[in-house]
Amino acid sequence: MEIPIYFLKDKFVEKNKALISVNDLGLLRAYAVFDYLKTYFGEPFHLSDHIERLFNSANYIGLTIPKSREEIKSIVKELLKINKFQESSIRIIVTGGDSPDGKKKGDPNLIVTCEPRNEIDKNLYLNGVKIKSVNDYREDPVAKTINYTMAIKYLNEFYPQGYFEVLYIHNFKITECTSSNIFFIKDKKLITPKDELLLGITRKVVIKQASKEFDVEEREIHFHEIYDFDECFITSTDKEVLPVISIDNHTFNKGKVGEKTKLVMKLFHDYVESGIWIEK
Repeated sequence: MEIPIYFLKDKFVEKNKALISVNDLGLLRAYAVFDYLKTYFGEPFHLSDHIERLFNSANYIGLTIPKSREEIKSIVKELLKINKFQESSIRIIVTGGDSPDGKKKGDPNLIVTCEPRNEIDKNLYLNGVKIKSVNDYREDPVAKTINYTMAIKYLNEFYPQGYFEVLYIHNFKITECTSSNIFFIKDKKLITPKDELLLGITRKVVIKQASKEFDVEEREIHFHEIYDFDECFITSTDKEVLPVISIDNHTFNKGKVGEKTKLVMKLFHDYVESGIWIEK
């Protein structure tokens, strides 16, 4: 396999030559933001939305992005042409740059990576996944920073126990998972948290598409409510719509993927297949 081509600063370079300084604030202080997307039919899914969220994240932490939205869009499309993967995963990263003292910002680095698209085991969509709750929250949840310290800790702790994701509970309220948004189904209602979370692009698509079949509620959800819900699923760029069969020791729908969750999965799949999201 040929070495993937990345974009770093102002150049297209081979992956093994995409190097930054050990004094970069992204490394020293986790002062960096990123966004992640993938392609369908070779086209970047909701690219403009991902770039807009990148700029919002950077603005939130006071980080300047050294390229315009249109320039980043052009870089992504050029990387797709150069690498020629059947389907791709794209990560756009902006770091604080080389710092003279580990505190002062340097010239920000723009890094865009391109790899063959990450695929999740299809059996998980048929059988569902188990998730584990923890009393914690993601710092600055409205910004997609690279600080996933606790997420990595929790995932490495609970993966071996058979849990696929970790759910954050803050002040007895459900917020988000480490890298996913969460939804619950009760009768004909689709219910999802609205505060202290990153607003996912897939979440946005699911809410819009599911509103054709469900009443959608974005609201506070207290943890004890999980016992009242019929079904559960999580969403993200890499997971799409992934069924959840249990949280901790509580099982949904007798441990089976529910029919309403399957309907949401189909609505998302149909939207992707329609291609109406492809940017001209």
